[in-house]
Amino acid sequence: MRGLMEPIRQRCWLAGALFLCLQLLPVPALAAVRVEVEGLDGELLANVDALLGLKAPDLDPRLSEVRLRQLFVRGRREIAQALEPFGYYRPLIEAEMTREGPDWRIRYRVDPGEPVRIDRVVVEILGEGAADPKLRALRDEPGLAPGDVADHRRYEALKRRLMRRALDLGYLEARWETSELRVDAAAGRAEVVLRLDTGPRFLFGPVRFPDDVPLDRALLQRYVPFRAGEPFSTRGLVALSRALEDSDYFASVEVRAEPERAVNRAVPVRVELVPRPRHRYSAGVGFGTDTGARIQLGWEHRRINRAGHRMAAGLRLSQIGQEANLAYTIPLRNPRTDRLVMDAATEREETDTSTSSIRRLGINRTRVLGDWLQTLGVDYRSEDFEVGGKADTSRLLLPQAGWSRVRAADRIDPRHGDRVDLSLRGSWAGLLSDVSFLQLRASGKWVRSLGERARLLGRLDAGATWASDFAALPASLRFFAGGDQSLRGFGLDTLGPTDGDGQVIGGRHLLVGSLELERQIRGPWRAAVFVDGGNAFDGLQDDFALGAGVGVRWVSPVGPVRLDLAVAVSEPDRPLRLHITLGPDL
Repeated sequence: MRGLMEPIRQRCWLAGALFLCLQLLPVPALAAVRVEVEGLDGELLANVDALLGLKAPDLDPRLSEVRLRQLFVRGRREIAQALEPFGYYRPLIEAEMTREGPDWRIRYRVDPGEPVRIDRVVVEILGEGAADPKLRALRDEPGLAPGDVADHRRYEALKRRLMRRALDLGYLEARWETSELRVDAAAGRAEVVLRLDTGPRFLFGPVRFPDDVPLDRALLQRYVPFRAGEPFSTRGLVALSRALEDSDYFASVEVRAEPERAVNRAVPVRVELVPRPRHRYSAGVGFGTDTGARIQLGWEHRRINRAGHRMAAGLRLSQIGQEANLAYTIPLRNPRTDRLVMDAATEREETDTSTSSIRRLGINRTRVLGDWLQTLGVDYRSEDFEVGGKADTSRLLLPQAGWSRVRAADRIDPRHGDRVDLSLRGSWAGLLSDVSFLQLRASGKWVRSLGERARLLGRLDAGATWASDFAALPASLRFFAGGDQSLRGFGLDTLGPTDGDGQVIGGRHLLVGSLELERQIRGPWRAAVFVDGGNAFDGLQDDFALGAGVGVRWVSPVGPVRLDLAVAVSEPDRPLRLHITLGPDL
């Protein structure tokens, strides 16, 4: 037996040695492999390129011919699989592999065929959420319907929307009882079957704040936008987080639900807070053609006491004026939106047409009413002014009200949005005031997108004044036109009714509008053309001023920097004027 086995062992040894030698020999690399996929484009071609093994970025460059042929054969299956998520289950694929000198050329000709279409959509909500109108609305309008292509992406998106909405509404134990996209490729049809068992709905439990936060618990609880026992929702958690972040008391805010600690389905909420430093200092410089060079300095005490009171002071210096102010702010019942502000300020401004020096004390209350920010207050001011060569002093007790609303996803550089501001103020002679008057002002801005690269911007500013003695009304309460934010092509406050000597003295009424077309040139750079019109006036016989021009915009992180060259079209000699401004559109 041993004699018979010995030749077999020798042959096996020789075969193994030969195999080892062959493995140690260098394998010639393929010079080049060119892979072409014809008949597809767009997202279909992109997905094929991503899944096709022959196009893998980490493909071994020392690929042997045997391995290349294996990948070539497997390519048919990979192409078919790459088309399935888009609803194409029956493609016709022709493949050829040819040698061109030292190189290889592989070509796939693909006809994706007709896509499989959905002929039945079943979406069911089970559990407590079956009666929830927000879940039923998604069940009734799922976004997939018979006749739609059996696109896996839309199916997965529907699943995500259903589950996310259930979790957002407090169904924290929601699970899929059935989630299937059933495809009958041979018949060319598919059906969607989704059955979501929401389980019970959870509620908000107590909100716990850290013990070491230097603010009263009562103040912190007033930031909570929900009550214990209300249905749990992730939107409530987000609203709480944003309210605390916007308060400016905290450098870091983390709001976390703890469903694992729920008792009787009431989910406790834990808030982690890192306070900001008590004091904040700020400084800034800028330039505008209306104001010239300017500098601003500011200081704020964020937490004077545990009730969250604040104090702030500011100083503004420019080539046409100075202002110093001090404000004390008290958060009210809803600190997210309501506050009481007591302030004092002294201001001085000198333009080509008027000079005013104001000392002011005021108190106002600000709160949010739906989409509107309302401010109600009263100021007492003393103003020394000179306009039209005549100087006077005015003392006024001014009750005033204001409402503003901004609607835009991005206020700095919006594609679509608008802003509205309304104000009403007045005084009564004899009630700590030298003159009786009533003034109404309304202004608005809007932005509309014109395709991907262009925007249309509009602006309108209107005001009206009724006064017992207009000559006694101080310069700060009269209407003037002209300047960067009014009529470009004209200097700041250089337009309005004039006296017998031709000096501008301001008007009772105001009507100014603007229309601007802006188009992106490259990156953050844009070009604009615009026309501005209007004036300050006393009656319809007053002149209408018109300015027009071109401009360049650079979109910075703090808002567009605008460089405009405008011509005063309504002036006989049509002078040119340069305008430079910086700030958000809304």
